[in-house]
Amino acid sequence: MSNPTHRAPSPDDYKNLIGASTLDQLAQQALVSNLDDTVLLGCVGLGADQIDAADATLVSVVCDMSGSMAPHKKGVIDAFNTMLAALTSAKAASAILVSLWAFSDSARLLSSYEPIDRKAQLGPSVYVPDGGTALYDTTLAAMAGLVAYGQRLFDEGVPTKRILFVLSDGDDNASKATSAEVKAAATALSRQEAYTLAYAGFGNADLAGQADAIGFPHVITTSASASELRRIFRQVSQSVLRVSQGTMPAAGGFF
Repeated sequence: MSNPTHRAPSPDDYKNLIGASTLDQLAQQALVSNLDDTVLLGCVGLGADQIDAADATLVSVVCDMSGSMAPHKKGVIDAFNTMLAALTSAKAASAILVSLWAFSDSARLLSSYEPIDRKAQLGPSVYVPDGGTALYDTTLAAMAGLVAYGQRLFDEGVPTKRILFVLSDGDDNASKATSAEVKAAATALSRQEAYTLAYAGFGNADLAGQADAIGFPHVITTSASASELRRIFRQVSQSVLRVSQGTMPAAGGFF
């Protein structure tokens, strides 16, 4: 093919993609402030001529993998894989591209953008809860990939709908980035029709307050249980399908 799977952009190419995104300067600054090799790898995905559709839906999932998630390890794995199965059955599965991030002491890219019908299931050797909670760093890294890869596809003639979903059970305690930087980027993204930002918090912390602190407009909070995790990811899959089909109500919520 003339346009194979994208390689990771160079730092200069990445900055050019962010600059072409029409985000305000504060948001652009936040998205380039912690640039590293992991962030660049998060911009990797299929080339436009490998997508057999007029448009595509990009879904970036960010999962808490800090030590406090250890009791919920199996629940997260099962719930994520149930979401994959639901999306794989969709008519437009080949045009839904999913990336998976996790955070503990630092941001970890578990897999970059791949069509949902080719995405490997999450397993216990990959999702291993441990360490702290680098929520802010990882959310910015996921945003960076969503913006830069989406811009690459747009430049190649494939418009995209772009969804960022974050799951966490606690506040940040390990990031270099600040909540203000995340909120600046989130606010700018939310002003653009292409983006949907959703946050699911579970446990006993002030989860709604945490979501507000980073500027996520679609929020759900719930108790910590395997059944609630399944419910959350089931709602995510349903909303992803609605977004991909253009049937999300204009005034409706993601959850």
